[in-house]
Amino acid sequence: MLTSAETLLRQQYEALQAFDRLLLAEHACLLQAQVSQLPDITAQKTAQLAALEALEQRRVLAFAEDAAASASPLWQQVQTLARQVAEANQRNGAMILALSRSTEGALHILRGTDDSAALYGAQGLGQTQGATSRLVTSA
Repeated sequence: MLTSAETLLRQQYEALQAFDRLLLAEHACLLQAQVSQLPDITAQKTAQLAALEALEQRRVLAFAEDAAASASPLWQQVQTLARQVAEANQRNGAMILALSRSTEGALHILRGTDDSAALYGAQGLGQTQGATSRLVTSA
């Protein structure tokens, strides 16, 4: 028979698995540049995080009532999965940041607001910080 703490840990584990599946879906969308699906995934992630937070609050109370629950092998599995999920979330966050920076850079170039975009002048000569280089020759 499972104790209430074990039941709660099982619920936490299952919620973490669901969150991990969302992160995998988000990662696939990022790799395939299917950004149209990201708002839906983000909404699902937000809801899942709220559920995980509620479960965590309940777990803290359960562990306060039953100190032996922290020795449960299931608790070790929850902690391991939570670390993996956190790493996957950081990976996706880094990908989103890189894609965002890339998009911003492209927009700056297209708008003509990026100083580093003017690497060469009309004559094919290099330019530095907007200053034109002139080749001075004497006859």
